[in-house]
This record gives sequence, structure tokens and C-alpha cells, in this order.
Amino acid sequence: MNGLRLARLSDLAQIMDVVKDAREFLKAQNSGQWQDGTPSIATIAEDSMNNRFFVWEEEGVIIGIIALLDHDNDYENLKSGQWRFPAPYLVIHRFAVRSDYHAQGIATKILQAVELIAGERNIHTIRVDTHELNIPMIGLLEKNGFAKCGEVLIEGIKPRITFDKKI
Repeated sequence: MNGLRLARLSDLAQIMDVVKDAREFLKAQNSGQWQDGTPSIATIAEDSMNNRFFVWEEEGVIIGIIALLDHDNDYENLKSGQWRFPAPYLVIHRFAVRSDYHAQGIATKILQAVELIAGERNIHTIRVDTHELNIPMIGLLEKNGFAKCGEVLIEGIKPRITFDKKI
């Protein structure tokens, strides 16, 4: 099967391969994002057990990952700016595509699948944040209709740029 599906605990090794690849990609951009060991295998396992973690699979190989949460406490108080659309919303976290699949439209397909999931849940807003140096992610979000809203501190210390989109 090709496409987005809920992750299983048996997927953890492949998921962590994607995380490792993304961590190296971000480091090469001088981004501090994911350089502190996050996301951890424990976080991803917990997301998986709670049906919040998804994988993009092609020909039995996991090439993309994404967590979808229905709330983020850090998003309650933006450091600057404001959300354009009210709750309820889906939050995108832990989103990555293996670097050998970059520029093939996989990330856009994942975002389109997320919009379908949101619609099935009768949720019409998606929120996401990223590091200011994650230029590919910023470009992907803007290309897919997300607009910059402001800044947030993740875990009270990690500055991130916020985006949202109404679907």
C-alpha cells in the first residue's frame, strides 16, 4: 500500500531511520531543530499507541512521518502575533520526509492527506511551527497555503515560527 496510514509499534525502527535522516538534514542547514534528541523514540511510541502518529509508506518502505495532535499547550500563548483561526485545530508535529525523497512531492501529498483527516474529524484549521532556519519547511508550508502567524516558544525555550491554514 502506498500513502498515509497510522503508525504501528513495529514501524519504530524505520520511523527512527527517518528521524535520524531528518536530524542530519537539519544539522546541515545549521538549524538547531531536532538536535537535542527530539523527537525521541519514547515520544513517537506514545504517539503511535494513541493513534497520533502516521507514516507515509511506498512499496513497504516508510519515507515520511507526521504526528497529528488535537491540541498543543505551547500554542495557547504566542510570543508574538496571533493565530488567524480559532480552535478546534489539528497540530502538525514531528513531520519529515527522508532526504532521498525530497523534491518529489511527498511532503505535499502528506499535507493533503492531513487535510482529509482534518475534514473527516470536522476540524477546519491546521497549525504548525518550525525553526526559522528550516527554509525548506517554510517554503513547503507557504506553497501549500499556510500563512505565518507569529512566534511561539516550544517547551518555554525553543523559538519557532508559527503557521496556520483554514481548510
